[in-house]
Amino acid sequence: MAPNSAEPSVDFYELLAIPATASESEIRRAYRKTSLLYHPDKVKPTPETLDKFQLLQTALNILTDATERTKYDQSREARQRRIAENAALESRRRKMKEDLEKREGASGEMPASVNGVKRAWSERELEIKRIAEENRKRREAAMLQKRRDAQARAQADEKPTDSIDRSVKVRWIKEGDGLDIDKESLEENFPAGEVEDVLMLKDKKRRLDGRDKKVLLGTAVVVFKSLVAAKKAVTRGPWQGIESVSWAADKESDAS
Repeated sequence: MAPNSAEPSVDFYELLAIPATASESEIRRAYRKTSLLYHPDKVKPTPETLDKFQLLQTALNILTDATERTKYDQSREARQRRIAENAALESRRRKMKEDLEKREGASGEMPASVNGVKRAWSERELEIKRIAEENRKRREAAMLQKRRDAQARAQADEKPTDSIDRSVKVRWIKEGDGLDIDKESLEENFPAGEVEDVLMLKDKKRRLDGRDKKVLLGTAVVVFKSLVAAKKAVTRGPWQGIESVSWAADKESDAS
């Protein structure tokens, strides 16, 4: 079940009293501790405690889901940045107002008028507009940089990589009713131009889960022309009848 969306103003890290860098185990531990204060089985249910308990469950669902947590963290960071910018703007406004009022008080005279508008008021409005425009430009620059960074990350996947990083190891059972696979049959199973090479490795007997005896396994390494193609192949296949699929760069973990 997908995590529920949450009220943007809620800071889940503050709700659970944990830092934004907390690990999943720390998040779950904090949830268990905090939820006891609002759990219907532990305290008398009220609309407030039930709402708080539901909010804690939403926080747990989002912060323990990698994709949802990334989205939430980005939204939280943007919200905090807006709050900081508004606070800085308000601070400048207060200081400017105080400075102007001090100057007016020190002179003991009413400020002169320009076209019926007091000069001090005109200066204050211009300064506020200038600060607002500066903040707008900074936000636009930040958004532009964000888009450039995203494009750079996307292009990075298309840059040349070491062949081992874009290589996929496949294994299949050969004996009995197993598969008869060779280099050509592997190459033909993928779109033209995606496979750079196929390396057929030595057959080995290995013990698989659920089997008492070792079985003869065929092994091949498919080298794709790009990391994008390799990732797509790992996700989608075709892997019908294949016993296992793994990245060739991963360390050997099967028992020999």
